[in-house]
Amino acid sequence: MNAGILSQISFAKETTWGTAVTPNKSVAVRPTGGILIKENVQVIPAIKGQLQKNYTAIKGKVAYEGDFTMDAFADYIGHFLLSALGLDTPATHSGESIVYDHVFTEAATKPSYTIEQAIDVNTRRFAGCFITGFKLAGKVGEMLEFTPNIMAKTQASSSEITGAFTTVPAFNFAQLQVKIGGSVLAEVESFELEYKSGLNMVYALGSNEPSFNAIEGGSTVSGKFDLYLDNTALTRLTNYLALTNESIELIATGGAIGNAANYVFDVLVPKAFYTAAESKITDNHNLLSVSFEGIYDTVTSKLIGITLTNLLATY
Repeated sequence: MNAGILSQISFAKETTWGTAVTPNKSVAVRPTGGILIKENVQVIPAIKGQLQKNYTAIKGKVAYEGDFTMDAFADYIGHFLLSALGLDTPATHSGESIVYDHVFTEAATKPSYTIEQAIDVNTRRFAGCFITGFKLAGKVGEMLEFTPNIMAKTQASSSEITGAFTTVPAFNFAQLQVKIGGSVLAEVESFELEYKSGLNMVYALGSNEPSFNAIEGGSTVSGKFDLYLDNTALTRLTNYLALTNESIELIATGGAIGNAANYVFDVLVPKAFYTAAESKITDNHNLLSVSFEGIYDTVTSKLIGITLTNLLATY
């Protein structure tokens, strides 16, 4: 019974969607969420010479989906970003030889992963996992949190691997800054961003499990941030009322690496419109709460752009 808290999440990139591979990396997660098995059992009623009753049951469309919340580690989250967005273009960081910039952009084809979820004595390997989106959340006094949303094709019982956790530190609130229109906004107290790729599982006759995957409805990016109310913050309200778009950027700068570089996690929404800007009466610091939606920027040809700087050469 006391082994119940000894959960472990491990993963590895697949060569073919749905063909399981042995995980070789592990991530520390918060005690929440997980990939759930949803059998969607259908109870079948019938009338047999009496009032209708349920006589049998069948397994419906089986879904394997869920999420994990983890600290935003400067290396391994790149795997989840790659599966969500689709394309990583790595390059050696300027002036460095062992430091790399990974530029993640959207692509229609996305790599899949096998994710092993070990909870007490129940170890399952979920094959054909896609990261269908993710959330970022940064707040004063806390770590930068990263929550990937997961859908899988199949699952099977397995033996738990020996954990292979990263030793690279995660980003925290003191390492974050928010830029609006290219300028640092020092008044921000909290920041959230959510990306959805639009990818979904597709079912066909002959199987309870997904047969295909497809992007439905397109990708979206949205978010919100709270900032202390002053004249600089008030500009966000003015732009909301005027329907003026601005770029929104979250930059996390971690410890030193290489000769003169740092771990960096840079998330840019090049063009965003404010969808709400509210300031409520309070007996504490006055805050302006701003919500935004990103739109496709024809200048940069991006809805969202992410750069992750670390010591990994490839994903």
